[in-house]
Amino acid sequence: MTRQINLYNPALRARREWLTGKSLLNGIGVMIVLLGLYGGVVRWQNQQLTEEANRVGAELSRRQTELARLNEELAQRKVGKETEAALQHAEAALQARERVREALDSGALGSSEGFAEFLRAFARQARDGLWMVGLQMAEGGRNITLEGRTVNPDQIPGYIRGLNSEPMLRGRSFEAMSVRLVGDDDKPAARPGSGDAAAPAGQEAAAKMPPFHEFILAASAARPGSVNAAGQGGQR
Repeated sequence: MTRQINLYNPALRARREWLTGKSLLNGIGVMIVLLGLYGGVVRWQNQQLTEEANRVGAELSRRQTELARLNEELAQRKVGKETEAALQHAEAALQARERVREALDSGALGSSEGFAEFLRAFARQARDGLWMVGLQMAEGGRNITLEGRTVNPDQIPGYIRGLNSEPMLRGRSFEAMSVRLVGDDDKPAARPGSGDAAAPAGQEAAAKMPPFHEFILAASAARPGSVNAAGQGGQR
């Protein structure tokens, strides 16, 4: 009788034991070597960090010593008399400039823009039959007095309203201080017995000039904390 044996059956193969004493010793040896290498790396890193910390500590100590020395020298150093006098002079000059700037900003020294814009404002309000014969401006344009003439006194209120509407003249209120009729009796006449056969052409034209009105307008810029003169006049 013939019997067949299957040699490829895994159950019939010889089993290999992995956890033997030899393999266990080999594994432990490898772990010891790896731990030794890791410990060496850690010790090297710790040594480097310790050296860096010592170096930084020494530098910090040196800087602190230098700072203490500089503070001591600064405390002992005294400013010379000439330097102190120059410093006081510079501070006084700076304060003076600051006061001048504040005065200019507040308008106490008048307008810093000049009088050209004022003259342009008066020119824009020119009217036929009304002319200006005198203009006085004080405190840089804060106080204005205007002298003029007109053949029609009804033009004066409109002229005042026009001046008060000018942007450059805002903050001031023009008022008619006086209006006077100038007739033939008020005009200068030729001297009698002068010996001239005929009066000059200019004097003859002046004698024939129709009557006109002379007027004076005044305006003042209101100062902070003060009451406008025009407002006081209207309340009285």
